[in-house]
Amino acid sequence: MRVGIIGLPNVGKSSLFNLLTKAGAQVAKFPFTTIDRNVGMVMIPDERLDHIVEITKSPKMRYASIEFVDIAGLIKDAHKGEGLGNKFLAHIRDVDCIVHVLRCFEAADVARTTAQLSPSDDHSIVRTELMLADLEIVERRIEKIKKAAEFREELQRLTRIKDELSKGRMPGEVHGEIPLLAQKKEIVVLNLDDEGKFTGVPDGYRISVRLEEEIGDFTEEEKTELRKDAGAHPRGLVGLVERCMEELSVILFYTIKGEEARAWPVPRGTTVFEAAGKIHTDMQRGFIRAEVLPCADFIRARGFAEAQSQGYAKVEGREYVLHDGDIVLIKFRA
Repeated sequence: MRVGIIGLPNVGKSSLFNLLTKAGAQVAKFPFTTIDRNVGMVMIPDERLDHIVEITKSPKMRYASIEFVDIAGLIKDAHKGEGLGNKFLAHIRDVDCIVHVLRCFEAADVARTTAQLSPSDDHSIVRTELMLADLEIVERRIEKIKKAAEFREELQRLTRIKDELSKGRMPGEVHGEIPLLAQKKEIVVLNLDDEGKFTGVPDGYRISVRLEEEIGDFTEEEKTELRKDAGAHPRGLVGLVERCMEELSVILFYTIKGEEARAWPVPRGTTVFEAAGKIHTDMQRGFIRAEVLPCADFIRARGFAEAQSQGYAKVEGREYVLHDGDIVLIKFRA
């Protein structure tokens, strides 16, 4: 599961990436500081895992994580190769969800690529470039198959998609063979100033990157109050990661084995048999059954054995669909 951070140059993408990943990507006050994409893992904050370790006393714990990609800034006509457009668009194709950062702060010493600061217009520029890039791909595919009778249904479908894109509208259908950039799940992030002075911002997840850089050592209570004063979301970076999980339809399940308690991220709808394969291929190959225990019941019983004795744990077969927070013990033939 991969999240791409996109937007115009100098909107705070790399600074946000560094805050999330602690990766130390280069940041500067001029356009195109990021040329090659930066990749880093972001730990998913998890109070449930903290409670599990508190009870089990496991000396090792491993939080789940999501991969984030800091993608080069885009400018108008990127679909024609302007700026770093082709590289930018290619990197977007590799992600499952995009975090679209909009600049909502004035700063004379930070260059911008548009004459006037307008978050709504900036959003439109990027969305238009994504649709124009999609339109070019669809048109090339149409040109390739238009004379082949066996592709008649696909041609009709692509023609409808082309018509929608030509009108600047999102297609109502997704074409599996040509994944569209404009169809990527999107989280709009408003990068505010640190005092909440900028007005007229569109809807989106409100965060101040500058403020987050300044309050790293503050208490959680202090951080919450300062974010509220700036008009930002009170949960800051943690809330943004949670929003990404929602868009990706990610849930967490847990394993407790030997000295390690671990959280695993999987798409919603994952079966316990599929989860066994994520843990280890041998577990899936020799799968017999699974004991499944909701984390809340584990905490209530203060341990797996205690929960088993109280009837909280259930034996499930390979078709069982995991719920968020399940603790799973796989029985398998080695």
